[in-house]
Amino acid sequence: GNVSQSAGGDIIGGDKTTTTTTTTTTTIEKGFADEEKKDQFHSEIEQLREGLRAMKTEIEASVSLDQDKKDEVISEILQQVKALKEVKEKTAAVAPGKPAPPKVATEIEGTLDSAGKIVDKLEGLAGKAGNVAETIGKFAVKYGPLILSARHLFGLP
Repeated sequence: GNVSQSAGGDIIGGDKTTTTTTTTTTTIEKGFADEEKKDQFHSEIEQLREGLRAMKTEIEASVSLDQDKKDEVISEILQQVKALKEVKEKTAAVAPGKPAPPKVATEIEGTLDSAGKIVDKLEGLAGKAGNVAETIGKFAVKYGPLILSARHLFGLP
């Protein structure tokens, strides 16, 4: 007999193939993989605090920044130093190999985000602060990567 087929596109003869796609979602646990990462995290947080304190001293001594600008930046630096101290205290109770409580993880992430912003802000200030510009540049080069490293040690992207 005659076979007649019509279709809106090509007609293909052959075996029907089925493709199955499997999606695996990996949840990144926020917390410390092991004790070593936790110790390194605390060490890096302390280095950040020391670096910020040193920047505060440099900014206080700056002759090219007006007092209001100095006060504003110094206030932010002090807030950050205090927030990083709280990060150390809060993460001290986080058991290595176990996820951090969501509330703690959110606070740590927020503090590390703002630490990144203060580095950006200081870099923005460098243009206005002739005599502090070099110090700020060195600070940003050293502490930008340190903040990233601390994020990774805690399981943050």
